[in-house]
Amino acid sequence: MKIYWRALKGKSEASALVLDLLLIAMISLNLLWLLTDVILLNSGLGILLKDHVPGLIEGYQRNWHNKLLVYDTFFTFFLITELCLRWALAIHRKTYYRWFFYPFVHWYDVLGCIPLPTFRALRLLRLISILYRLQKIGVIDLSESSPFVAMYKYYHIVIEELSDRIVINVLEGVQREVRSGGPLTHRLADDVLKPQRHIIVPWLAGLLAQSSTQVHELHKERLGPYLDDTVGHAIACNADLQKLKKRLLFAGPAIETELQSIISSLLTQVLHDVLSDIGRRDNVAVHDVATALFDTLTEPHAAMDTALRSIVLDALELLKTQVGIQQWKQAPGAGNDGPDSPLASPDALT
Repeated sequence: MKIYWRALKGKSEASALVLDLLLIAMISLNLLWLLTDVILLNSGLGILLKDHVPGLIEGYQRNWHNKLLVYDTFFTFFLITELCLRWALAIHRKTYYRWFFYPFVHWYDVLGCIPLPTFRALRLLRLISILYRLQKIGVIDLSESSPFVAMYKYYHIVIEELSDRIVINVLEGVQREVRSGGPLTHRLADDVLKPQRHIIVPWLAGLLAQSSTQVHELHKERLGPYLDDTVGHAIACNADLQKLKKRLLFAGPAIETELQSIISSLLTQVLHDVLSDIGRRDNVAVHDVATALFDTLTEPHAAMDTALRSIVLDALELLKTQVGIQQWKQAPGAGNDGPDSPLASPDALT
């Protein structure tokens, strides 16, 4: 862990920050000594050591165990004094709305001053809060500490695994409700689609207009010959026109050809105009068609409900598959606590 002393310059609370650094060292030493004492005198490892290395345990108990209690008492008095000074400073600066708020906000400091094994563990919270504050103002940089980087990495792995299991369980619950024919599919139409009607209908109208324009441009050249053939076939099959053609023996074929040309030209122009008109986005008829299409799709219908349930189930299954992917294995630098770690930046904790 690096300490950037330059960050203390020009800060009014520089003396308090130096005191924090001292507290980090003292709390770390105190907790390490307490942990060692518990391991040697109140654990299975201590019993094994006493059986195989009795001199070590007896020497520690005779020379260090009693001193631990004495030093811990002095350290407790130091913590109480430091707590009172910070409380008085908070009252002077009016940090909190009422003077008695400080011990409730910093409850772990207060309880950590109690010299009992259960409460001594709260000193670790005090240590963490100090480290976080110093990291935030740039006095220390834990991001370059390999143990902390490793802890941060595996913390996120644990959080991701837990959150993935929770999300998958929630999605499976939704799938069960959809399969049982619950109201979810109807609510999708009523609460999700219908409120967006003012957005979806213009989008559908634009899609219809765009599609008609594309189709028109694609088949524009073939439309004339197609109509010529269609009109010619219709005229040839029309009994009245054929009778008229027989009556006008010489002029009949010319009239038939002229009539076919006129009708084909008219139909071609009409269809071009209709398709061009449909292609306009401000066409009211297209908007009405899109509205009717939307209303039809959102109306209750057995086949549509079945299809919608299938779509929802498939979408949820896809989400479950995606959630089940262990992203921490896919991330760059996976398995590496070096520069690719998410804490490679000094601002990672701030």
